[in-house]
Amino acid sequence: MLYVSSPNLATNTATLQQEIAIVQTKLHAAGLDLDVEKSELMHFTTKRNPARPNVVIQGEGEGSTPTTIEPCDTMRWLGIFFDRKLLFNAHVKEIAARAERITLGLSMLANTIRGLPQARVRQLYIACVRSVMSYASPVWWTGKKTHANLLERVQRRWSSEGKRVSHVTQGLIPM
Repeated sequence: MLYVSSPNLATNTATLQQEIAIVQTKLHAAGLDLDVEKSELMHFTTKRNPARPNVVIQGEGEGSTPTTIEPCDTMRWLGIFFDRKLLFNAHVKEIAARAERITLGLSMLANTIRGLPQARVRQLYIACVRSVMSYASPVWWTGKKTHANLLERVQRRWSSEGKRVSHVTQGLIPM
């Protein structure tokens, strides 16, 4: 990951292009290549409609064509979805959807006729659902009500799956 910070985007993109050229040279000396297809560019800013300049990577060797990397709206890094304003709305939507899918799968294991005992269902809920919803939360949790509502909807859905399942979440600290 390359990180550049400056007062304007023109300086940022020029510095990034220089740094990428240095990285390419060092990789080439080690017998490695930069996979441009896996490269992403994000300009972090709080402006409403900022300019979004591209970064051009010069190819190695003669006759190689330069590749342009365009800025993206969201970027996944270490399992966290970043956006340009660091609002983490896309991340919270993604983890809420993932936790809801897990919840639907667990509800089959917790059916009232031939399901797991409540203690085991509670362990599964904490291990599978809660861990997904709280992964890297010190990074993305800002206390926004919209984020809390999305995550609480998953918990309410789990609690509404039936009387047997609703006992599983009793005594748990709300998200």
